Order: sequence, then structure tokens, then C-alpha cells
Amino acid sequence: MQKKYFWTICAGLACATQDEPANANHIFNAIQSTLRHYETALNPYGMSFHLATAPKGTRFYHGTGTPDPITGVEWLAFKPQHSLGFAHRSGRKQKRSDTQQPLNEVLQTTTESPGQAGYLHTYAAAKDLRLLYIDGMSAGPGGALEAQDRILFNDTINNPSPGPRPPVGGPPAEKERAFQTCRMAKEVWGDRIDGVVRTEGDFEILLCSFERDMEVVRITQTKKQDGRGIGTRSESEHSKEKDRRHGKGRGPGSREPRGPVRGDCCSIATKYDQLLGQKVRLDFDHFVSAFGYGLDLFPDGTSRPVLHHIPTELLEPVRRDINSMVNTLEPSLDSFNWQTIADMIVFRYSEELKILAAGDFNSVESIRGRIEAVLEPFIDYREFGAREDIVELCQNEFIPASAPTKSVGGRVISSVSRTVCSTLVSGLLDGEDLNDTVESFKQLLKYLNWTTWKAE
Repeated sequence: MQKKYFWTICAGLACATQDEPANANHIFNAIQSTLRHYETALNPYGMSFHLATAPKGTRFYHGTGTPDPITGVEWLAFKPQHSLGFAHRSGRKQKRSDTQQPLNEVLQTTTESPGQAGYLHTYAAAKDLRLLYIDGMSAGPGGALEAQDRILFNDTINNPSPGPRPPVGGPPAEKERAFQTCRMAKEVWGDRIDGVVRTEGDFEILLCSFERDMEVVRITQTKKQDGRGIGTRSESEHSKEKDRRHGKGRGPGSREPRGPVRGDCCSIATKYDQLLGQKVRLDFDHFVSAFGYGLDLFPDGTSRPVLHHIPTELLEPVRRDINSMVNTLEPSLDSFNWQTIADMIVFRYSEELKILAAGDFNSVESIRGRIEAVLEPFIDYREFGAREDIVELCQNEFIPASAPTKSVGGRVISSVSRTVCSTLVSGLLDGEDLNDTVESFKQLLKYLNWTTWKAE
């Protein structure tokens, strides 16, 4: 029987078990990266599915060539700049491929129609939107699409069944994803989901019923694209953009999904990016992750999780638990924000752990002195060797006593926090050899794999 771990959904509730969470490090990083461009670009191959909510009245945007309000199935952007790119291109003939284009890139045009204008639609959510968030660069190319295509859509995107499809924009594969999303929303989830949230160069929502779920705030005509004036590009600028899109100068892996590049229309400061993500609230207490099913997600030592080699029948428990989650749980605007706790742990220990792992110490006493300075707030010097007391105080420094620690997010965050603190305490109380102590921190960094170190 397929082994489950505690964060899977069992009859609509998080499974209760005292087992230490497998893959807690990967789940921790997924929690810390959700709805953040930069972190998600470093961890693009998402494996988790969260319930999410966009509060009533939240504004979203859509760029198109028509002034008429959108009906049926279509895409929404979090930022108007994202939608403006589509509005500006609405009067042009474009080259498109069958793969999802990065959302923050302007597609190369083959011909232009002078004098054409598009329309920027501003909408407000008519209710609290019930959404499913697919983590990672889930609107990006390549392996970043695996979780939704293999798990959620059960390998049907490239093998679609015959029949009519809704008139939604985008390449053929994206149209099929839109169709399958909204088919499942109706047939599998009983209209308990209004759409899905995904990330690439920008955040987006695929919404299944615009007329039901969106209220028009305003529809404005955009600047005519006549090849002159502000916002137009020279031939050399178009050439540079083409080189950047095709990865010239970026070396191996240029086809990997990526986040925003400074200078792009959709690039934003990290802090603003995080605030923008709050347009959608995620449930970190109840979610389904492929990391929790004993699957071989890192075959042959791959650095990123993959699903292409896993038989579809082994993915069925994940699908079943996603359906159970959607059909039995309510998205909440008030679920505990475990991402904030993960941030505080990373902020507190990232630099210290890097220093300890670098090993620039002349004796074991000197590295112990550094560790002691980190742990001093948790040490009662009347009982200096009280290991478990030190670990527990350290582990729970950022976790409120009222936090739901038995939940999915709670168990993962607590586990990673304990691993960090236990390694520190062992270095202080047990470390007798400098090289061995340094090696323990090198192994900890390898296990944690935080984005703060990837960026350096």
C-alpha cells in the first residue's frame, strides 16, 4: 500500500501521526516560496496544491482587443502592467508556440497594424473567490508544468479528448488546461472552485466564469501602437529582447522557467512582490504535496523534483486527496500564516549557518563560541547541558503558543526549526573536532537548501 505522510489529506482532515515528516525540507522551501517570484524562480518545479481565497473586491486585470466585458473562461492578471502587454498586442499578428510563453515577455511580432488600440479591463471580485493554487512556476515551460499536467489533469493535455472547447486565449496546450480546469471545477468539484492561481513572470488566475465572479470597474482604451512615441522599441532593442527570450548569454538551462528580470515591465521589488501576492491568501494548514507519498521524485540524484518517470497509477492517491481537500474543506481568509514563521527562521539563521559551514575558525573552541552566542538566549547556565530544554526553546522561538502546530504547515515548520536547533546544540555540546563540527553544518546547509544561499 502507498505510504502516506502527515500532510496528505485524509477524509478532508490532516492525518494525525507522530511520524517525523519526510521531505520536510522541501515542503518548508515550498511554503517559503509560494506567491513570490524570486524564490519561486529558484524552486520552479512545484509539487503542492493549496486552497486559496481572493477577498471580495480585490482588483484584477485583463488585456484584450475588445471593449466588451469578458464572459466565460479567461485569464486575470494581478498587475495592470501585465495585462497592458496583451492589450498592446491585440491588434498585431503574432508568432506563438504550443508552449506557455513567459508572462512578462513581449512576444515577437511578425507584422504590425498601425493605429490599432487595445483595451485594459479592470475587474473587482464579486465575492470571495475560491481558488486552487498550484505552486512553483506553474505557468512556465518544461518541467514546471509537470505537477498540474500529470497529477491534476492526468496526462490529458497532450492527448485531449474530442469535443468543443471554450473560446479562451493562448496556445493550444494552455487552452486545453483552461478547459480541463473548468471541466473539473464543475464535474469533479461541484463548482466549489472558481479557478486556479499560477505563477511565472507574473501571477495569474484562470477564472471559469467572468460574468458570475467579476464586476467591471472600468474598461479603458490603451495607447495606439503606431510605432512611434513612448513605449515603442527600436530594432536593436527588439533584437536584444529576442536574444534574452532565447537565452543568449544565459548559459545552460536557458529554457528553464524564470522570474522577473530587472527592467522588464513586470519586474518589481521583492517586498512589493510579496505584498502583491497577498491578493490571494493561501491555506498553509491544509494542502496536498506530492512530497508526501513516498514517490521517487529525485531519480538518479536529480537536483529538482520530477514526475515524468512515475506511472500514473502511483499518482492516483495524490489526485484523490486533492479532490478530497477541495470537496470537504473551505478556503479561509484567516488560516495561520506559516510562511511568515518560515521567513523569520530563514532570516534569523541563514547568515549564521553559512558562517559556521564556511569553517573559517582556528579551533573547535572558537566555533563553539560562535554557536554559544547564537544559542545563549535559550541556555540556563545553571544547567548548561540541558540539551532538550535548549532545543525546545530554540525550536519554538518564532512559533506562537496558539499556532496550529498539528496542522500540515505546523508540523513541517516545527520539524525544520528543530533540525536547525538540534544541529546547533550538538555543535555546542558534542563537537570535539573542528572539521567534524564544520561538516555537520555543511550537511545542514545541503539539507535545508534555502533560497538565500542559492542566490549567492
